[in-house]
Amino acid sequence: MTYQQAGRVAVLKRIVGWIIFIPALLSTLISLLNFVYEHSKTKQGINAVMMDFVHVMVDMVKFNTPFLNVFWDNAPLPVLGQGVTSANIMFIVIFWLIFVGLALQTSGARMSRQVRHIRENVQDQLIMEQAKEGEARTKEQIEQRIVIPRHSIFMQYFPLYILPIIIAVIAYFVLKLIGLLA
Repeated sequence: MTYQQAGRVAVLKRIVGWIIFIPALLSTLISLLNFVYEHSKTKQGINAVMMDFVHVMVDMVKFNTPFLNVFWDNAPLPVLGQGVTSANIMFIVIFWLIFVGLALQTSGARMSRQVRHIRENVQDQLIMEQAKEGEARTKEQIEQRIVIPRHSIFMQYFPLYILPIIIAVIAYFVLKLIGLLA
């Protein structure tokens, strides 16, 4: 792949990464808010006051974001204690898509930095070649020798494999702390 093609692929990866990341993040956050909302109804005692506050806050967010009604109506509600359900699988897939979008964006950003660096080096090399008298290479000859390796998103170990586990563990402890998990 030439560095011009790599530049176009880098921009495409970044755009697709954001297109995947933003809806997946919104859907996951709204699913979690719906989960908290559903479980805030059944508490009694001192936790009831805290859960009433959470209930009101979720109602307020839902009321003030009518442009997100698509997500409020269709985001999967995770169900705990029932094993593998379609809602749980969809929630996990959408949660994982957050990190796929991040990995795509990171890969595109890395390719973009490499292309920018190569473009500057080609210009520097062209200046050096013009300083030579008889054997100067043209810009096309210099560009022909450049081969950019492909960047797979699956090589993004931290954002794709480690970060989802860390966030899931933190979410588990936060939900456990506020009493939503038994």
